[in-house]
Amino acid sequence: MALIWLLSLALVGASSANYLQTYPSIVQVETIQPSGFWEQTCAASILNSRYVLSAASCFSTSPSLHRIRAGAASRYSGGIINYVDSVTNYPTGNFTNQVHDISVVRLASVLTYNALIQRAAIPEPQTIIPNGIVLAQGGWGRGNSSYSLSFAQVRTVSGSHCGVNQPANQTTFNSTSNVLCGTLTQGFNVSNADGGSPWFLGNVTVGVVSGVDHGNSSWSGIIATPIAYFTNWIVRTAV
Repeated sequence: MALIWLLSLALVGASSANYLQTYPSIVQVETIQPSGFWEQTCAASILNSRYVLSAASCFSTSPSLHRIRAGAASRYSGGIINYVDSVTNYPTGNFTNQVHDISVVRLASVLTYNALIQRAAIPEPQTIIPNGIVLAQGGWGRGNSSYSLSFAQVRTVSGSHCGVNQPANQTTFNSTSNVLCGTLTQGFNVSNADGGSPWFLGNVTVGVVSGVDHGNSSWSGIIATPIAYFTNWIVRTAV
């Protein structure tokens, strides 16, 4: 089995009109509906040939109700289907408050790598993601009319800003090492985020978008889980 690829954050990613060729580690997560239709509900990143990384909130039901579609830029067509065997959510915290909303997902069969299916690079443990940098956010945008993979720019902000302008009955986040906050540089309405969507710095996957109210309209921002806070746990789990 391939090892998880750990890289520093000094890498600079190339831009490309073909997003999947530039970021071949992103995959769709599909969940079967009562009608029998497999709906794209989240996104994930390939850790190695048997595991993907996503948001824990994307897997609140039985693993047998989920599968991934790898190597496909369009919803519901193309690529390789691989069913979910088991799910390991991070054991500390409650993903319903978006803290520790991260999961390592084991696939039922081995992925075969090609130009559009590759493992993600993840940061070294405890790597700090500074405020004010621009990251690339990949996703299909659940509920959006577009059926194609797209990327948007997200600028990181202090964790203390996550709760600004939120109603009193919603969670306010303090600046902590296990929460990433960002605002879309092109405005809230262009969000392409799915739960589990990766945030890229260069070609390193540094964040996982929370699947809980990630499109909260009370402020123009998105909450993500910083991978570096969980790198050691990810490496131990995805074997």
